[in-house]
Formats: sequence, structure tokens, C-alpha cells
Amino acid sequence: MARLRRDAPEAQVVGVLYERRAPKTLQQRMGIWRKKMVRLVYWRYVLHRILATTESKLSGLLDAVIRCIHAAPKWPNGRAGYGLDDLATACKTNGTELFITRDIHSDDALDFVRRLDADLGLVFGTRILKPALFEIPKQGSINIHKRKVPDYRGGGAVGLWELLDDQKEIGVTVHRVEAKVDVGSVVRSTRIPIDPLDNLESLALKAAVVGADLIVAAIRDFAHGTVTEAPQNGPSKLFRSPSAEDLLQMKKKIAQRRPKDSNPFRRPAWKLLVKSLVYAAPIALRNWRYRRRNNYPVMILYHHLVSDRPHHFGASTVYFLRQVNYLLRHYRIVSLSEAVKLVREGGVSVPTIAITFDDGYADNFVNLRAVTEETGLPIAYFIATEHVSTGREFAHDQLRNEHGFLPNTWEQIEFLQRCGYEIGSHTRNHADCGSIDEEFLRHEIVGSGEDIRQRLGPTANFSFPFGLPQNISAPAVQIAYASYKNVFSAYRGGNFHGDARQILKRGNFSHTLWELELQLQSVLTGDEKEPPHLQLRVDERGSSTHP
Repeated sequence: MARLRRDAPEAQVVGVLYERRAPKTLQQRMGIWRKKMVRLVYWRYVLHRILATTESKLSGLLDAVIRCIHAAPKWPNGRAGYGLDDLATACKTNGTELFITRDIHSDDALDFVRRLDADLGLVFGTRILKPALFEIPKQGSINIHKRKVPDYRGGGAVGLWELLDDQKEIGVTVHRVEAKVDVGSVVRSTRIPIDPLDNLESLALKAAVVGADLIVAAIRDFAHGTVTEAPQNGPSKLFRSPSAEDLLQMKKKIAQRRPKDSNPFRRPAWKLLVKSLVYAAPIALRNWRYRRRNNYPVMILYHHLVSDRPHHFGASTVYFLRQVNYLLRHYRIVSLSEAVKLVREGGVSVPTIAITFDDGYADNFVNLRAVTEETGLPIAYFIATEHVSTGREFAHDQLRNEHGFLPNTWEQIEFLQRCGYEIGSHTRNHADCGSIDEEFLRHEIVGSGEDIRQRLGPTANFSFPFGLPQNISAPAVQIAYASYKNVFSAYRGGNFHGDARQILKRGNFSHTLWELELQLQSVLTGDEKEPPHLQLRVDERGSSTHP
């Protein structure tokens, strides 16, 4: 509904019919259990669930220890999840009627839909519906199916049948709803490649975000009267959703075939363990002192791309989601604008992080967006504008002979900005700003901001490519601060309120969770002393001066 309000203003969501089916009775559950218990595969599944529950309990215990060391609350970002109360509030805020029922085909439910007098029905995440319901809207109803039709009709996890069949892609389809399952004419469709590091979880995340794009586009087609429908042709097959125990075995089979997403430690594990044990108590004392003084450092992280193709800068969709979920459990995650405000004004009462992405890789348009829409993660996105304009590969990829990782297009950047991404400058050509050639620096630093202003409006943020002291000359600092409100380096460490340094520090995203946690607690990297020309401060009149 939020996507439709933002991207399809031609349409209005007049009502939501939500089915909350009654749980199975004890007698029904016992009957199902008696049928399952004679299968060996079921007892393997039971053992898997026991082990998974044990692991979850141990993970919860470790989380409690980390929260104590952080001196942090249990829910630094508020309670997770989205329930019916949240849905009711959203509907009320936007003038949308909500009807919750135990039976979506009941007389009361059908009367509710008739009273809405809707033009179009959208079927989303329901069981199979009857014509008495989906034929009520004037133009019928459409459905999102996260598979290619007619090849893969029916149920099952997203990508399950395709991975078992060794396919190279999955389909996502919006089609008309008819009495038979997934046979309606196709209104919109697209395909998602199955990359080497993809699995069922990553494909589901991508299909969710791409599916939302298709729904918005299809509804706009209906609103403008430009919808085109293509009947399904060719051989078809109908799949049934497997039981939980059968699905587990299928997942194991797929895992044996697929490449492993290895995340090797950059440092020996024994060293990480020693550092963790030695520094735990001093870090805890320090963090409780931060809490009493209401003055935690604001940590800003930078990444480059989320990709399920191997890349030296990349993280797979699933692993990046795992990193994000860890950070959401233990740190307050804020937008870059809010992070800067906290550094300037103070009052940081919980461990706080902002996350940025550099360069502007096209893979992020689906993969990163899949994670941000799943979690609500705010992102600042620094782009090299000339690469975006020309579609030229990045030089650092060419040096490593990693080809095919193209930059975003301007249309994608505009879309990401509408999604809430803060777009910032990263020079025009990902330039090394260690130069003292002021004409070159103005072309790269000032020019990239002008490129963004012409396309998207002005930006307050600039980050230096490479971003280490040798890549940031004194003239570059002066030019950057004359053109942007906020300037960022890749110089590791926290940003404290009252610190004279005005070039804000950003640390890289460590590849493993353990190393990332130690880095955020300044165990792996200390607060290195900056060269004098980076210690820019702002005088009372707001102009920048060098000490």
C-alpha cells in the first residue's frame, strides 16, 4: 500500500480484506501427526527443529551478553515486526477500510467487497479464491505469482522448482485471476537471473521487491487504460507446496549442488577470540560510561555492492541481510542525515550506526533494495556521476579483471531516491583526490554535485573515493567544504559530539560478523591520528578554517 501511494498516485486503495483463519483443532493436529510419524524423513525434520531451537536459544543468550557489553536496550530500533494493529493504523491513516474475517468467502466478506465498489482487485498472499469473490471488482482481479507461467504454476517456495531443475532464472508474473490456478492471461512479467550465490532465501527477497514493482506497473496500466494481456501458451505443470519435512530435504539437495557462500575471516579465529575475551570487560566499562554521559560515538559504515555474483567488494544478498539483522538487534540504525545531526548536536544515548554505499553499482538496484525493503534500513548512496551517465565499468574492477559489474542508470538512481535513499556525490570518475591540481579537483568534486543537482536536486553530502589521508589533499578539503555541507572520509573511527574534526569518519563493512562487531567496538582499529589538513573545523560564522 505504501508503494502504491508513492508510485501510483492514479490509484487509491479503498479497502483491504484480510483473512485470519482459525487454527487447527487438537484433533486435526493429532490426525496430521499420526500420518507423518510413520515417515523417517519426518523424524529427521523433528531433529532439525530441535537443533535449530537449541541454536536459537544459545544465540539469544549471546545477544544478551552483547547487549550488556554495549550497555544497550533490548530493542534499540523498537520492536520488530508488522502486525494487524499496524495494518489497522495504516489503513485508518490513509482512509482505507479494513475488514478482518475468519472466512474470506463468507457473506459478510463478500458484502464488504461489493460495498467498496472497486475497479480492480489485487490478490496478494491468499489461499485459492472463488469466482464469487475475485469477480466482484469491475475489471476483475489480478494476482502476483513469483514464478514463470505456464511452466511453474502452483505453490512451493520461490525458486524451489527452478533450482531443482537447474534453471538459470526464475519468473515473476502478474496475471488475471481465474477459477483454475495460475492460468489467467499475463499482464506484466519479468525474469530474475539465478546467480551463483543465490539460494531460496535470496530469490524470495528479490522476487518480493521485483513483484512489488510489477504490481505497481500493472495497476498504473489499468488506471491509464493501457493494459495489455497475453494469454498463456505452451506446456504447463502444476506444483503443490511440499510439506515442511520434504522441503527440508529439498533444501539440502539444492545446497549440495550450489556453490558455498564462503565468508573467510581476515584474521585468525584464535586472535579474534583472544581479543574478544581480553577486551570484553574494558569495552563494557567504556560503553556504560558513554551511556551515563549520553555520548556514544556515531559509527558510519560504508559498503559497495550487494551481489550474488562473486566480487571483491561484494556481499551476497542473504549474508548482507544477516549482517543487517545483527546490527538492528544491537545498534540503533539511523539515516546519514540524522547521524550527522547527532554528531553536531549530541545526545547519543544508545550505540548508533549509519550505513552508506559507494560508487553506485547496478546490482544494488534489486539486491540491496530487497534487503532495505525487508528491514526498513536507511541508506545513503554515494555515486560517481560520470560512470552513471556513461555506463562505464569502474577502473578498480577492470584492474582486478572483474567485468560485468555496471553502474546504475540515472533512472535507477531517481527511483532509489524516491525509495528514501539519500543520494550523495562520490566525484565524477571515482577520482583520487590526493591531487593538488585545483582545476581537476573542481571538475571532479564540484562537477559531480552539479550533475546530481541537475538530475535530482542539490545534495549536502560528499564522500572522498578511496578516502584515506593520502587520497585527500588540502585543496580537495577546501573545495569539498565550499560545495557541500557534509564531507566524509574512509578514515576509521567513531564520530563524537564536540570533536573538532569536521570531516566525518566512515569505516568499511568487515566481511564477517565477528570482525564487524570488534571493529565497531574499536578493538581491531584504533582512532588513528589524522593529518593536520584533515582536521578542519568550523568557526562561529560557519566558514571553514584550517588549524
